[in-house]
Amino acid sequence: MARAPFTCRRTASAVIALATGLTLGLGNAHAQDGAQDTGEVHAPEIIVTAQFREQRLQDTPIAITATSGDQLAAKSVDSVTDLTAIAPNVNLSEATGLNGSAVQAYIRGIGQNDSSFALEPGVGIYIDDVYYGTTFGAILDLNDLDRVEVLRGPQGTLSGKNSIGGSIKLFSRKPDEVSDGFVEATTGSYGRIDLRASAGFTIADGLYARISGVSKHTDGFFKLYDYGCLNPDSGIAQTVGGGDCQTGTEGGVDVQGGRLALRYAPAGSSLEINLIGDYAMNKSEQVATKLIYANSNDTRSYDAADPMGGVPFDSRFLTGPKSYSSYANYASGGNYTTIFGTPLQVAPGTFDTSPQSTAKSWGVAGTVDFELTDFLAVKSITAYREASGTSGIDLDGSPLSVLVQEFDYNHAQFTQELRLSGQVGTLIDFTVGGYYYDADDNIAGRSLIPTAMFDFVQDDPITNRSVSAFAHSEFHLTPDLNVIAGIRYTDDKKTYQFTRRNPDGTLPSGIPLTTNFLVAGLDGEVGLFEGTRTDYRLGVNYRFMPELMVYAQIATGYKGGGINPRPYTPDQIVPFDPETLTTYEAGFKSDLWNNRIRFNGTFFFNRYKDLQINRYFCPESVSPTCSQPANAGDADVWGLEAELFAEPIDNLTIDGAMGYLNFDYTRVDPTTFVEEDMVAPFNPSWQLSAGMQYRAELGDGIGTLTPRVDWTYQSSFYFNSVNNPDNLIGSRSLFNLRLTYASDDETWQVSTGITNLFDKFYYTGVSENVQNYGVNTGSVGRPREWFLSVRRSF
Repeated sequence: MARAPFTCRRTASAVIALATGLTLGLGNAHAQDGAQDTGEVHAPEIIVTAQFREQRLQDTPIAITATSGDQLAAKSVDSVTDLTAIAPNVNLSEATGLNGSAVQAYIRGIGQNDSSFALEPGVGIYIDDVYYGTTFGAILDLNDLDRVEVLRGPQGTLSGKNSIGGSIKLFSRKPDEVSDGFVEATTGSYGRIDLRASAGFTIADGLYARISGVSKHTDGFFKLYDYGCLNPDSGIAQTVGGGDCQTGTEGGVDVQGGRLALRYAPAGSSLEINLIGDYAMNKSEQVATKLIYANSNDTRSYDAADPMGGVPFDSRFLTGPKSYSSYANYASGGNYTTIFGTPLQVAPGTFDTSPQSTAKSWGVAGTVDFELTDFLAVKSITAYREASGTSGIDLDGSPLSVLVQEFDYNHAQFTQELRLSGQVGTLIDFTVGGYYYDADDNIAGRSLIPTAMFDFVQDDPITNRSVSAFAHSEFHLTPDLNVIAGIRYTDDKKTYQFTRRNPDGTLPSGIPLTTNFLVAGLDGEVGLFEGTRTDYRLGVNYRFMPELMVYAQIATGYKGGGINPRPYTPDQIVPFDPETLTTYEAGFKSDLWNNRIRFNGTFFFNRYKDLQINRYFCPESVSPTCSQPANAGDADVWGLEAELFAEPIDNLTIDGAMGYLNFDYTRVDPTTFVEEDMVAPFNPSWQLSAGMQYRAELGDGIGTLTPRVDWTYQSSFYFNSVNNPDNLIGSRSLFNLRLTYASDDETWQVSTGITNLFDKFYYTGVSENVQNYGVNTGSVGRPREWFLSVRRSF
């Protein structure tokens, strides 16, 4: 599992040689072709605000991918999780069923796969410059966007709070004086019906509005079957009738949402006000989850007459290796041998749940921009957001009951950011400011884990307060040479209060070998974390010529520490420290051959300290069963990133991205069972993507026809910190096809396509816990699907 050694000097030399070669090549190309250069920019030009001011993407000296809303649509990207396909070393997917309606977001192998409000995301998600402080409810629809900015590497001085791996910034279209809009309808596989619409209009001179909405419905592709119905002589009771024995589905989508934006920006005024309100309701089914491994005689089917009898939990409950099906019933009941060696019976119907994973979210934000003078401006961003939802969990994916849970999530946050930006002549651009974040969260629900004699309810409030001050400056030493310096100071405070009671509301007695005796003493306990952090960024960039800029920087970031949010015993209320990162980065941005090729590249070296991982086995505790954050140790990580856009001939465009990661532990904490030759979760060595399209002119008055193909590849990676074959996620290579007809005036557009063209069966994650429960389940990626879309613009 160890990766090949790396020589920094050799790779740094290669990067310098590549930049030098580009410089020479650009100089020759410029000299040879200058007389014919029309100056036309073929690569899409996007203005970004990653450094607190508007800049061309090619002038921004950080590793950033920016994509317009139109480009996202052309690539069939309509959700946050689809952004994996557009940027190197970015790994986004729907979280496993254990985490509710949440996103697993990783950039350069850094992020968070646990949606608990007690843990920090690691990759910051920002909605119109408003930080969204949790991964729960973050599977956002990308409707009517102006652009997406994906920033790779620690954003400690720019994006700020807990964006150690990077940031994903979504910017909706601002209302303006142009009255336009669209209506779009899509149908497709599994009863898909999607509707999207948006319209912008002028209310009065200088006052504009834009309204947009989306509705998405797709039936579940993953079938749930009644095992007893299909196997009548198995000893498992049949629970449903009917010829096909199907009880339901997983993987279905049911989402509705809307956004209203108001903008006050009179011509010539120094004041601009933007108000945005949005609402979304996600009533989707649970993530498609397949049983991969089952082997535990401690869990058996219910046999009232014989506590030690029953059908054992084993491989008979596995469905075909590539079938989209399982025998999960989200129901309780069974015979057990507890971890104490005693028999335990749980009657069917004790506690059942359903394959749902819902999230309701809404938010309001107000941004005020005011130009104090020609060289000084202030920006205020005030926002409030809420998210809530329910998730049913059946860990075992079988008719037996290893673990059944249901949780209610509630998140509410208030944020305030204030920036003062200005210029000192032509020498300095600067921004100073402050940021305040205050969140009140709650996780309530019930957990039934019979082998550990757990059947408790919880209702845990969490508070999270963060205050920071920051400064960012750019020194323009010459027209082509710039030096960047930034700093941010952050003060964090979190509290977590534990409630652990019996389902009837009484306190556990604590009497040995009675239900919940291990959790006795947890009720009313409070965990507290406080800490401060100073991050900095130092960088330099130089533009050799209009077509080439090179840059280098050192930047730091962190992900806050906290308290274990899932203790099963009082001795598991333990803190964990922040993880920190120092990144050394060098890169270039180039436009070649009369701007027909855009090629950007980055090399980075990370010094990663106190990595936060999750422990599932705690032999030092009264209960060896645990789910406990801990600091695994330190690591060195280096990587390469490259992005390409080319238009070799008119109307033919090619785009691609490459990301490489090399992870190496330099120190490990042996109590976490992590070994130095292991690799941290979500660190695939390779991520590749490529796309190609050709816009064929059909003739005057007829329109255009644009076929497009996209390919993404991700090498294998481990899902758990303690690597083993059971939590290795295999490599995958996926293809999408799309064909678009646009009328001559582009008011009508018809698109059809296929996603996962070759029907690749793959897993996006696993919930492997063989050591405690003898079970491993996997989250299944979507199969091949077709779609047909009609869009009318006006």
